[in-house]
Amino acid sequence: MNYAAYNTTEQISNTFSTDLDFKEDKLGNKLYINFSGGVPSKVTIEYVPKFSNVNEVKGDYWVDILLRLALAHTKITLGRIRTRYTQSNALWTQDGETLLTEGNTELQALRERLQTQANFVYPVD
Repeated sequence: MNYAAYNTTEQISNTFSTDLDFKEDKLGNKLYINFSGGVPSKVTIEYVPKFSNVNEVKGDYWVDILLRLALAHTKITLGRIRTRYTQSNALWTQDGETLLTEGNTELQALRERLQTQANFVYPVD
């Protein structure tokens, strides 16, 4: 009974599926694509990797972005630490406010740069 119900469900889902509907089999590392019409001669698949570790990033562009991001967050952290306490009669003063504003502006500029580049569309023939 369960097998019959499963087959019926699969048949219904196959008849109602849209063109280029896909199903991913992660265990078998396979991708099944459903075509409603005839079989096309070419199919383009874009693979976007998911990184679990920073060491997996190899591109120069992304290494530069990650270094800038780390530097901005470090400046923000140091700025918050140095502005936490103040000394009233010391010979020198902390530069916490300067570091905090520099870090925030660098982080904002980096986010805006990534946002503007994310809006680009690259057509594929």
